[in-house]
Amino acid sequence: MPKPKVLLDLLEKAVEIAIFIGLIILAIYEFDIDVMEATFYLLLAAIISPFSKIDKPAKRTLLTCGFIGGILIGYFH
Repeated sequence: MPKPKVLLDLLEKAVEIAIFIGLIILAIYEFDIDVMEATFYLLLAAIISPFSKIDKPAKRTLLTCGFIGGILIGYFH
């Protein structure tokens, strides 16, 4: 049976991949409507990408600031 920390790390990686794919799909959908909004989603996808070399605390801080900024700009209705 895997240790709880290993299981949580695997779960976190799976969630990162799911959000990454969702943001890419959303950026492709929004590209025809608003290029700036699509660029914003691509920026968030680049930050959350499991392939990026950003450490986890910095990644969480950047994503939190990005999502708060998106709410203030009005991208998340």
